[in-house]
Amino acid sequence: MRRTFHDDSLREWEAYVSGGQPETETTARILFLCLTEPRERARFVAHDSRDVATAERDLHRMDDGKLLELLGRAAPLD
Repeated sequence: MRRTFHDDSLREWEAYVSGGQPETETTARILFLCLTEPRERARFVAHDSRDVATAERDLHRMDDGKLLELLGRAAPLD
C-alpha cells in the first residue's frame, strides 16, 4: 500500500513499506520518495514492530501530520 502527502514546501511525497530482510534492522521500513523532485534522495524510518503487516496497517491509518513527523526524522537511503 502506498500513501501520498505534501510537505510544507508543497512537494509531493510517496510513503510505502519495504519488507527488507527478515530478522534484521532493515525489516519493515517505511520509505519516502519525493515525487515532485525525483533527484531528492529517498529516505526511510524503521518501523518499531519490525513486522511488515503491522507497518502497512499503521501506514494506512496515519494522518498526514504523522507522516510529516516521520519524514522529518527519516534517514537517507543508501
